[in-house]
Formats: sequence, C-alpha cells, structure tokens
Amino acid sequence: MRSETTKNYLSHLLSVALAELKAAPFVDKIEVSTPDSAFGDYATNIALVLAKKGKIDTKDVSGKLIAEVKKADTENIFEAVEEKNGFVNFKLSKSFLLKNLSAILEQRDLYGCSLNGQGKNIIVEYFQNNVAKPPHIGHLRSAVIGDCLLRIFKSQGYKTISDTHIGDWGVQFGILILAYKTLKPDGVALEKDPITELNRLYVEMSAKIEADPSLREAAKQEFKKLEDGDEQNRKLWKWFVDESLKDFENYRAELQVFPFDYNLGESFYEKHMPEVLAELEEKKLITKGEQGELYVDLEQYGLGRAILVKSDGATTYLLRDLPTYTYRKQQFNFQKNIYVVDNRQTHHFKQIFKVLELAGYPANSDSVHVDVGFMSLPEGAISTRKGTTVSLRSVLDEADKRALKIIEEKNAGLENKEEVAKKVALAAIKYFDLSHNRKTEVTFTWDKALSFEGNTGPYLQYTHARIHGILRKGSRLEVSGFSFEPSTLQLEPSELAVLRKLIKFPEIVEQVTQDYFPNNLCNFLFELSQSFNNFYQQVPVLAETNEQLKEFRFNLITATAQVIKNGLYLLGVEAPEEM
Repeated sequence: MRSETTKNYLSHLLSVALAELKAAPFVDKIEVSTPDSAFGDYATNIALVLAKKGKIDTKDVSGKLIAEVKKADTENIFEAVEEKNGFVNFKLSKSFLLKNLSAILEQRDLYGCSLNGQGKNIIVEYFQNNVAKPPHIGHLRSAVIGDCLLRIFKSQGYKTISDTHIGDWGVQFGILILAYKTLKPDGVALEKDPITELNRLYVEMSAKIEADPSLREAAKQEFKKLEDGDEQNRKLWKWFVDESLKDFENYRAELQVFPFDYNLGESFYEKHMPEVLAELEEKKLITKGEQGELYVDLEQYGLGRAILVKSDGATTYLLRDLPTYTYRKQQFNFQKNIYVVDNRQTHHFKQIFKVLELAGYPANSDSVHVDVGFMSLPEGAISTRKGTTVSLRSVLDEADKRALKIIEEKNAGLENKEEVAKKVALAAIKYFDLSHNRKTEVTFTWDKALSFEGNTGPYLQYTHARIHGILRKGSRLEVSGFSFEPSTLQLEPSELAVLRKLIKFPEIVEQVTQDYFPNNLCNFLFELSQSFNNFYQQVPVLAETNEQLKEFRFNLITATAQVIKNGLYLLGVEAPEEM
C-alpha cells in the first residue's frame, strides 16, 4: 500500500498527464474534488479549464486527459475514468478498496498516520487560561481544538511543541492586587478554594471600578508597581500564579488534554521586551504619541496604531507578544507557529504579524491565528469581569451525572459504568465543540452539548462499542486479514459504501493539517458511522451462511471500528468497547 493518500496519487497522475499533453502551463492548480457518489470517488475540472483556455471541445480534451491518466496509473486503482458534464470522474476499483481494507487491518492504530511532517517543528499555543480565574465553558474551545490539532500534527510526522501562554501579566493584576488589599478576602474560602475566592474579589472590584472610574487609575498604579518590582506586589502575584497553575493542571488532566511542553506565560517575556523595543527603534518603526505613548503606525495598512507602551509607561499585551514570536523563532526554528485564540483577537494578531513583517520577520507566512468563534450563553456573552460565566467545573460535573443516568437506563448491568459514564460525558462535551466549524459563534446549551443522538461523540462511541459487541458474539476479536481473491467476492452497495468511506480517512486527516478545521474530521466519522449502521441493517453478519462473505464482513466491521477509534483519538476522545 502506498504511503501517500489516494487523492494525492490522483493529483500526481493528473500532473503526469498534463506534462505529456504539454498543457501544464495552462493549469494554475490541480483541483481534485469529491463528487456525488453516483459519479465516482473523485473528480477534476481540468478538462473544462483547458477547453476554455484553448477554445476547444471539452470532450476532446477530456478524452486525451483520460487516456494519459490510464497510461500513468501503473497501480490500476481505478475501474472507471469517465467524462460527465465536462468533469472527469474517477471510480476506485474493488480490488484497490480491498487492498486498503487489508492495510487498515495491518496498520491498526497507525492507519491515517504519515511521515509528511519530516520532523519539522510546529508550535501550537492553546488553552490560554488566566491567572486567578477558574476556567469557564468558553475556555473549552481553545483547549479541545488546540489539543486536536496537536494530536493530528503528531500523527503526520511533525515535531510538535505546545505552550499554554497563560495570562499572568497585565492591568488585570492591578485590579486583583487592589481588590486583595482593600476588599480583604475570606480566609476560610481562600484556604478551601483560592481561585474561586480570588475571582470573587476580582468581580467585586470590577463592579466598583464601573461605579467609580477613579479606582481604575489606582489599579493601574498597582500594576505599575508590580512591573517596577515592588516586593509586596511581586509576592502576591507569585502566589496568584502558583495557585492558578495547580488549578490549571487539574483541569488539563481531567479534560485529557496532552501535557504541555512549555507553560511560558506573558511574564516570561518581560525581560525580552527591552531588546524588542530597541530593535524596533533601530529600524525606525516606533512613533511617540501625543500623550507620550509608543506605537508602530499601521494606519496605511488599515490596522491603526499598534500601541507598545501606554502613556503611563505600562507595557501592553501586544508588546509582550512580539518577543513571544522572536523567542520561539530563535529557540525552535519552527515551520509553523499556531495561535488557537478566539476571533476577538483577530485585529491584535494582524497588528502583531504586520509589525513583525515590517521588522523583517516572516510572520505572515510562518505564523497562523487559528481563530475560533466565541462561546456564549443563551442569555448573552460570557464575561469573567461581570461574573456571567458557566464554570467548566459545573459543566464537567453535570455531564458526568447525566451520562451516568443514561448508561444506567441503557445498560444497568455494565461493569465499571461510572468509568464509562465519565468517558461518555467528556466525549459529549469535547465533540460538541469540535463538531462545530471553529469560526462559528457557538451558544452553549445542555440539550445540544449532552445529546446522545445524531452527530455527537456518544453516538460515535456507541457505534464503536456496538461493533465490538458483534465481534464478541462472533468470537472474532482477533480478526487479522483475509486470503480470498477479490474477483470471487460479490459485494453489496452498502458494503462498497463503507469501503469507499474508509479510504478517505487519511485524506481528511491531512486536510486538517492544512486548514485547521477539526469539524471536517467529525463529519467524516459521523458519515462513516452512518454508513456502517446502514450496512449492518441491510446485510447479515453473524447470521451469514456463506463463510467467505462472513469472513469479509467481520474484516470490514473490524476496520470500521479501528478507523472510528483512530479518529476519536485524534479528537481527544476515548472509544469504549462496551457501553
């Protein structure tokens, strides 16, 4: 079996065909799409493009293209290559589909993996929790999307480097320090749950600032003292950070997010800010504003002013992000530097990348803001400052309770049902997020997040467990391949549909490395599960009397369970064998 995807192999064949026809200069990009299943497995519009540019008959062009592709296809993977409405459609052969089935059973957990990354460094920054604030449901998006992307890059042969880049610096610490000093925390509450109590102080002080804006200046002064090294403020800040990191690690483990390679918060780059300012000054990029603030003028690019230092001398989040990039570039020589951050920061990252570009860095090509839509509640936006949040703790606890209730109703005698319920609950929450297009705004509701029907994590888990139940009944848990000739096997359309879906898994995984949309992987797994359930309803497996067909079907469902398991792993979701 080839290491490249079938789609890439077809692109190669088309490239060879265009070269033979001396038509390569007339095609800017080889497009290979997935048509309606009635037309085939793949399609290309190259014949239409060439016919339009050469002002010649489409059928003539497509005929020549088809002939060259068939000649170049030394592996004979297509049983039909035909023109329809100007498109050239490609239908995979049964023998090739069965070879792929055999490859899945041979490769098992490695099916869908590749060495395309060639060990190149990719940094993924995600789950940027803030100090002294308990994570809420809104933090889930960056956490699960970032972890999914990290898993997928690892599977494709990249050397991945993860960093949380926690929010441990900025004026919000002036607000918190002012609150701690003036509002006085509850000692008992502080000892029992320091993060919740600190957050209560922060919310209370924020409300006071809204009522009395002069308090904001007092908070700014507390942060300025922190920046200047005030001993009391530094001691308080260090304690805030230490307690928050303990809390963060507990949530990371409970969410089953990979351990982070680095946890370099904003404060880490404080010592690197002067050298960045000096470099920008040397390159004559810094302008002094009317109030004494320092900024890079990006007006001509439609990006306004990139403020580096405020009029009161306090540094900005933007300034701290500049050395974040330069430090990573020097230390890791990354191929890609990916920030999984919500779309409210889009303007910020455009400014960052433009400033770096003006300073001579390739940030616009080697760095990506993977923007995610904001998570909101049915009654409105989430705001830590206003206290309108749904805590991640309450979501996880409620999900566990609901999942356990459903497991008890469906399978009361299941062993380790509490453990299985936790897996189902986490799958429901994480998959709910991942199955949405990451750019969309998502409204969190219990009914949608914890639904156990349709395109959900529990549905996929159930399909996987159902297959293992069939294999147990048939005593076929060790299915390892088949030895019959493809030509002797007569397959039903529902069986071929599953085979055709299985072959697309590596392509979907590769696609996510390029566009960063995990929902496409979710959609694929849902469609595969639907194809399996349709197949299982239409043809017998356990009751099949033809031993050759029975053996094939056990192989087919084993491979299906394997691909569902592999896909769920990339999503950060476990695949129980019993539910």
